[in-house]
Amino acid sequence: MNKNLLNGVIKSVPRKWTDENVKQLLDLKKQKSIKEISKIINRTETSIRIKLKRLNFSTDTYNKKHRQDKYKCNRLFVSAISPKNILDVYAGNSYYKKTTDIKVVDNDKKGIETDYKLEAFELLFKFRKKKFDLVDLDPFGSAFDCFDLALQIAQKGIVITFGEYGHKRWKRSDFVKARYNINAYAEFSPEKFNNYIIERAKIYNKELSVFISKDYGNIIRTYFEIKPIKKSLSGKEYYSNQQTLLSL
Repeated sequence: MNKNLLNGVIKSVPRKWTDENVKQLLDLKKQKSIKEISKIINRTETSIRIKLKRLNFSTDTYNKKHRQDKYKCNRLFVSAISPKNILDVYAGNSYYKKTTDIKVVDNDKKGIETDYKLEAFELLFKFRKKKFDLVDLDPFGSAFDCFDLALQIAQKGIVITFGEYGHKRWKRSDFVKARYNINAYAEFSPEKFNNYIIERAKIYNKELSVFISKDYGNIIRTYFEIKPIKKSLSGKEYYSNQQTLLSL
């Protein structure tokens, strides 16, 4: 029996990248296209793109072009909502800890000096009964699985980086179709992603409004302000209020 056969589908086993493979990849990247590299080193184009992205992230060059603009937006948002505490879920080297006097709980699975070194979902589950004025989700990739917990925890603001917006570049819709109802390349837009979060927040009686939304080409980073939605009166509460008014 083929050990890689699962439910009738052949599941490929990823080949490990050796130091020599990585060096060859970086050398080829300077002069060859992804398609050409794929043929030379006998790996899929997807595998090469993922590896290059991870290498950029690990050498702190990931999203380097817009980093200063991100920090500027962070400052503006913090000034606008005045949070007393922040949950920085994918902190890396937390901007908030470095530049503010706000109480910050930071997390990064590979963090060196972070408070926690957990998977993002695991951290949010741990704090599911806590309240933070600001929750920041700035993942390497997608934070989709963390949205619901983050929306429940955040009180004044939530910041989300949509890494899956980069699928637009490769005209890939399989991931976003099932999650954001994006069925075609033309449907990729910041509004589509932002509106998903705005509608999702209503489940938790929270009204979100976009403070800043930045389209950086491969990612979107959006700053949402949060206000509670006033709950409508139940039938019993409405009747009680009417009786009180009649007695005045």
